[in-house]
Order: sequence, then C-alpha cells, then structure tokens
Amino acid sequence: MTLKRKLEGEVEIRATATDVLHEIVKSKPHHISHAASHFIQHVDLHEGDDGKVGSISIWKYTLGGKPMVAKTVLEEVDEEKKFVKYRVIEGDLMDDYKTLTGACHVIPKDTEICIARWILEYEKLHAAMLASLNQLLCLMPGLKLTITLMIITMA
Repeated sequence: MTLKRKLEGEVEIRATATDVLHEIVKSKPHHISHAASHFIQHVDLHEGDDGKVGSISIWKYTLGGKPMVAKTVLEEVDEEKKFVKYRVIEGDLMDDYKTLTGACHVIPKDTEICIARWILEYEKLHAAMLASLNQLLCLMPGLKLTITLMIITMA
C-alpha cells in the first residue's frame, strides 16, 4: 500500500501581486517570516544563492504550538509559469514523512485576480500520520491577509 498523497490549497490575491509573490517564495522566503512571525520565525539561507535551484535554506517555524525546524532545497523554478518547489531534506517533519515537497504556483485568473496555489506532496512513513500537514495547509488561506499586506509594503 502506497502512502503517497497530495494536499492543495488556494487563495485569491490581486493580479498585480503575481510577480511579487513569486519572487518572495522563490528568492526572499525570509520576508514571509517578517510578515508571519507567528508561524514562521526565521528562514535563513544555508548554502547556495537565494532563488537558485539547489540552494538550501533552514526554516524555523511553529506548528500546533510546537517549535520546529526544516532544511529545504529549492528543487524547481519555472519563471514563466510562476512556479516554485522546495523539498524538505531534514527536520522535524521527516520523523513522520519519507518525502515532502511544498510548492507555490501563482496562476492568473483574470485582469484583477490571481490564484496562489499551495501544493504539498508527501509520502508518509506511518499510515496514521497526517495531522501536521493538515495544520500546515490550513494556515495557508490564513496567510492571505499577511501576504497581501507584505506585498503592499514591498510594492
């Protein structure tokens, strides 16, 4: 029995924010910690160059009230499609998941709105483990206001 799964969540943001959100997720994830410090406390570049495939970052965050750490590698960037994908290679979540990737795809909807789609793909080590990822995905829509305010201040 395979334990591979995929979770997706979407939030609408202003179309003018498409490039800014893509740039933040790709090259400036530390800005997310400035805007959402209640969830992500720090994102530090550990190796490589910001926004370059193969770069490694350390994320310090809180999930379910518990401080956690994740080491990620920037795995894929598609500038034309506004797509960014990270793979978790070390950290607390790897105690429960064999593989875990997180992606953000910014999709134009019309001239005023675009969709920020958050995608988590994972393979569980244990059939009963899912709560931590559900908590993580549930936070994504709540980040809409935070992201919007962050984009306004950066524009």
